[in-house]
Amino acid sequence: MTDAAALLERAAAIVAELGPTDRPDAESVVVQVGPTRASIRVLTLSDGLDVLALTQMVAMDLPNTPTLRDDVETFGAQLSFGSLRRSDPDGVTTDVLQYYTFPAGKLDDLPLLTVLHIVLAAGVDAAERLVAK
Repeated sequence: MTDAAALLERAAAIVAELGPTDRPDAESVVVQVGPTRASIRVLTLSDGLDVLALTQMVAMDLPNTPTLRDDVETFGAQLSFGSLRRSDPDGVTTDVLQYYTFPAGKLDDLPLLTVLHIVLAAGVDAAERLVAK
């Protein structure tokens, strides 16, 4: 098993503590956390440098208004990790996604769980704030 495959297996087991998981293919794991879903993949940038790339669907099909733009910018600026963006800044409606990529190959399980929990919980908070408006 490659280092990247082993890291994905570890990540899949770890995020199962945060919510239900699915393995849509051999290269990713999807986790449901609150009202959000996140896809986690491993990217190998070079030998010994594997990163986890997380994409979290924070909200779907929201009216793409100036207020939403401002809210996404405000909530995104409050994130400790990751970035919050609209999928279609010019469309009538848009999805809001959180992206975060970090080197994870050398992290032990507890620090990896901690980082993933912080990032995913921030996405849930953003979802609840955006959808409640």
